[in-house]
Amino acid sequence: MLLLTLICAMFSSAYAQSKTITGKVVDNAGVPLPGVNILIDQTTTGTQTNFDGEYTIEAEPEDIIVFSYLGFKVVRVTVGSQNVIDITLEEDASALEEVVVVGYGTKKKSDIISSVVTVDKDDLVKVATSDVGEMLRGKAAGVQVTLASGAPGGSSTIRIRGQNSISGGNDPIVIADGVRIGSINDINANDIASLEVLKDAAAQAIYGARASNGVILITTKRGKEGKTSVSYNGFSGLQTINRNFDIYDGDEFAQLKREAFRTNNGGEYRLDEDIFSGLELASVQSQEYINWEDLILRTGETQNHAINISSGTDKFRIFSSVNYINTKGVVPNSKYNKVGLRLNADQRINDWLNIGLNTSFQFSETNNPNNSGIILSSLTTTPLGSIYNTDGSLRYLPGGFEENKNPLIDLDETTNVVDQRNDILNLFVDVSPFKGFNYRVNLSRRSWNYKRKSYNTTQSLSGIANSGQGSGAIQYQDNVEWQIENIITYEFDLNEVNHFGITAVQSISESEYSNYMNVADRIPNDILGINGLEGAFLNTPSISANKRGIVSAVGRVEYDYDNKYYFTASGRADGSTVFGRNNKWAFFPAANLGWNIHKESFLEDVNAINNLKLRFSYGSVGNEGISPGQSQSTADQRNYIIDDSQVSGYVPGNTLPNPDLRWETSTTFNAAIDFGLFNNRITSTIEYYNTRTKDLLVSEQLDPSSGYTSKLTNIGEIENRGLEITLNSDIVRNEDFKLNLGLSFTKNDNKIISLYGRDDNGDGIEDDDILNRRFIGEEINVFYQYQPVGIFQIGEDIANSAQPLSLPGDIKLRDVNGDNVIDDQDRVITSQAPDWFGTISIGAEYKGIDFSADIYMVQGVTRSNSFLYGYLEGGSLRGIKNGIKQNYWTPENPGGDFPRPREGNDPSNIFSLGLQDASYVRLQNITLGYTLPKDLLDSFGMTKLRLYVTGSNLITVTDYQSYSPERNPNEYPEPVTVVVGLQLGF
Repeated sequence: MLLLTLICAMFSSAYAQSKTITGKVVDNAGVPLPGVNILIDQTTTGTQTNFDGEYTIEAEPEDIIVFSYLGFKVVRVTVGSQNVIDITLEEDASALEEVVVVGYGTKKKSDIISSVVTVDKDDLVKVATSDVGEMLRGKAAGVQVTLASGAPGGSSTIRIRGQNSISGGNDPIVIADGVRIGSINDINANDIASLEVLKDAAAQAIYGARASNGVILITTKRGKEGKTSVSYNGFSGLQTINRNFDIYDGDEFAQLKREAFRTNNGGEYRLDEDIFSGLELASVQSQEYINWEDLILRTGETQNHAINISSGTDKFRIFSSVNYINTKGVVPNSKYNKVGLRLNADQRINDWLNIGLNTSFQFSETNNPNNSGIILSSLTTTPLGSIYNTDGSLRYLPGGFEENKNPLIDLDETTNVVDQRNDILNLFVDVSPFKGFNYRVNLSRRSWNYKRKSYNTTQSLSGIANSGQGSGAIQYQDNVEWQIENIITYEFDLNEVNHFGITAVQSISESEYSNYMNVADRIPNDILGINGLEGAFLNTPSISANKRGIVSAVGRVEYDYDNKYYFTASGRADGSTVFGRNNKWAFFPAANLGWNIHKESFLEDVNAINNLKLRFSYGSVGNEGISPGQSQSTADQRNYIIDDSQVSGYVPGNTLPNPDLRWETSTTFNAAIDFGLFNNRITSTIEYYNTRTKDLLVSEQLDPSSGYTSKLTNIGEIENRGLEITLNSDIVRNEDFKLNLGLSFTKNDNKIISLYGRDDNGDGIEDDDILNRRFIGEEINVFYQYQPVGIFQIGEDIANSAQPLSLPGDIKLRDVNGDNVIDDQDRVITSQAPDWFGTISIGAEYKGIDFSADIYMVQGVTRSNSFLYGYLEGGSLRGIKNGIKQNYWTPENPGGDFPRPREGNDPSNIFSLGLQDASYVRLQNITLGYTLPKDLLDSFGMTKLRLYVTGSNLITVTDYQSYSPERNPNEYPEPVTVVVGLQLGF
């Protein structure tokens, strides 16, 4: 009986220990919630709801089941005798509040009263590129991104609210996890948890120094408490380039050459035998022409793979990632390889002490072998002649003329290899002894190493021209920056409606930079390549180094009453080593006001308005964008012969010292309104800003009789004012189908208010700086040249025109002042900046299918295209170099809008035709993806599986004749990219 009782008890206990619990999880409206996390408390046993909100889990009667879902309150239920547990989750208003990173802290979006824009991290990685700057294009109003280089490993130029400086630098500073980094590409896009752009002075002022051009804040991902999660995001695809122009084919180029010689022969054609070389003539007669572009350019390849791992407990969390990028460009042998590693860790020691670590390591190798020269040659080398010698080797001069060398030679005979290493190490300690108070000490070290080896072999074009000798250069650069910050924040409330926040920061940073370069010429052989520079006939070394530092003190006080009325005041004092001894320090204050109108009682019953907020700010920030030592006098090295021996010495340099050199200061007024309507189905922000930058850092030219030729000084004032509009609309928002439309518009007007303050002609108006093309009341960057109005025709009264020496077929210029003379008074100012730019974004989801597209527009921008007038670019119509095909004038074609070809000299005033409208509309990005259903993923033990296809830069509509409206035809353009990608989660 005892034995039987024990067996029954054991059986009963075992049975009670495990039973199957089923149920369904819905929201307040009864809509099923897929993907709800369900966990047995104090264990690792868990599951998730399927697409219909249903779940199944094994549990014991005494277990507590925890239901959690983003944006909803957590529910805890004891199993007891229940076999079916249905749950209704309630929305958590506090959880739904988006948190935005600001300077030295975070805030709820509803509490933001300065100009801060958040870029969705998922939108960033939709763009198939290795350049994070390019990922930002069109994603934020007021942020203009233009291509710096489309070559593998290339980057973009970022401008926030226009150009504020003439020579002091215009790049924004990038802060990652509290550490200033050198480039936005120092961060792997797949590691980004949030990216914010600070646009007005109230947001930027806490960063004071170097913040006048805007601030980009990046927060990287961190480990999360719970089970280990692994994610993969990768794509692979092809690249090509589109061009918005044609070049002359063989027949057209031959005719161009005939016309050029005809002009110089009194209007009579010369025999082909007199104008073509033997090689060219054979090509013309056989109709066998060379298409250099087809021979040189290829289809590129790109791939990008990223793996993230996250895990943690309530005491320790860790995040790690690895990223690999490989790109083979459209120019043969141009390539880029990059490996990025990251490790972020957080350790909670006790309730009041935390320590953390952020580390990042990047290694890259780039080879861009004379890309610009090769692309230039593919467009300008004559299509007439022969590529190969009779022995099969490449012919040095395909057409027999020195002006046209075979561009295929340099494809394999030149290298330009750059190795870079970028390390970021950040250690922080948080001390929180009582509620609302936190002290953080932030220590960081950033190092950057750059090594470049370029070499032209003895068989390269330059080697052949140099009597069969090689040449090249070797360069080493290092930069190390240290920073320590002490940060105190204290938040407290009075009577529940008065909310205060206090921030105080003390910061010290120092950086050291060194550069060594040796240019080697006439290397006798290629045995060691550039490593054989010891044998070069001529070695020219150059060495430079500098050190700079900044000391800063920051204070900020924030107050809001009942989350309706907001006030913030801040100030930062910065001292920099680069300025004159009389002006090392500067102080940058700022203040802003905000009013959440929708929380007022008179709008309580207006259900259509969910958000209505007014924001105003005013403040100053600084720019120290000069190199160390520029406030001091310079000394130049000179060699002397003393007692028949060469010795080195120094003589005074050409730069006059300026002990009063001081900071550039940008002061901004910003006014904005934010609103959300109809349950936030429509949201919008409209902002107006006006920025005045004074004490511009400019190199002033001096009278050489003073013994100096220039002095770096502070002059003048510049204004940037603009309007920014963003609008987002959830056109359809239901369980199965979502459709979203987003618009952004930016208009920035830039003008010079003052320059040197001189009035040498006594007319009461400040003088322009015509030599440097700077004009009061105009933008910083302008063209200043004659304006073409047509082509002189046969029978026209040229002798009595403003250009009496012209001939039919010459360019006719506009006589601006009507004095019948073309002189400097007839030059016209043309802006280089766009009138406006903007984006249309479309997003849609239908069950597991997602679609997104971005259309980017830049309007009213003018660029100078040297391929329309330059001799080396084939634009001077001399019949020597090929180039962009134009409708040129001949007696038989009087309607031509380009001048008559001329063999001996460039057509007069042809440079005036170089300005082109570079406005464009581009299908910037389009993505189509499919995500497998949750219940199917559960059966494979996965949390995510998404397949997608992305196309970037697919279609560009523009009048600018180039591969890209942002680059000249010889410059490496951004490619058209199509990739197939995969996202996995475990």
